[in-house]
Amino acid sequence: MTLEFDRKAIKKQKTQQTLFNLLECKSGTEVKDMKVKRVDASFCRPYVATYHYSHIMPDNAFDCFAGFYGDKLAGVVVFGNGANNQTFTALIPDIELKNCRELTRLWSPDGMPKNTESKLIMESIKLLSPEIYLIVSFADPSHNHQGTIYQATNFLYCGMSNASKMLTNGKEKFHIRTIGSYKRRHPELKDLSGKEIMKKYGWEYCESVGKHRYILLRGEKWIKNLMFNQIKEKIQDYPKI
Repeated sequence: MTLEFDRKAIKKQKTQQTLFNLLECKSGTEVKDMKVKRVDASFCRPYVATYHYSHIMPDNAFDCFAGFYGDKLAGVVVFGNGANNQTFTALIPDIELKNCRELTRLWSPDGMPKNTESKLIMESIKLLSPEIYLIVSFADPSHNHQGTIYQATNFLYCGMSNASKMLTNGKEKFHIRTIGSYKRRHPELKDLSGKEIMKKYGWEYCESVGKHRYILLRGEKWIKNLMFNQIKEKIQDYPKI
């Protein structure tokens, strides 16, 4: 994820919107009409960068899906490996990264049929590899998100995550891994320290509040039972909406 890629995607999406409206759902459309398919990260990027509250497409977008009502876009879902391995091992210490995904981005246009996002999530999860056993997602209370959609899709609630350090340019917040992404994608930065890169782009550290943590267990019954026994003491009642 580089902010330049996202800004270019935003510009492209705004240009496309002047030509046709892919996001306008036809009258009479029902949620059962939705078809979900796997797509490239490049398909999701302009919609996430333009319309998602974060305006940032994650770098490690490994599994991306889009829902459609005919030729109209119902929304996109992005799964990745999360910020770090601890996202998963904090819940199940011996789980392997290859068996985990974090649902990092979910977006659907306004005006879609009721339960569009719920169906989009669940149909996307069905298309994930059967070797993905643990799915984690977070709802950010600083954006007034309590995780309503995850409650509606029967995710388990495992309390709040710890507060974390992030970067900001004064307008938006983004993960500190952005520094490493910039160094990999921009050869001219490879010899600069993290502080030097932050100074070059006008970034500063900021604190991020903890987020609501939701999880979904997948796989054969015995696998889900093994995982459940490791996380059952962490399961809490859903936060009130």
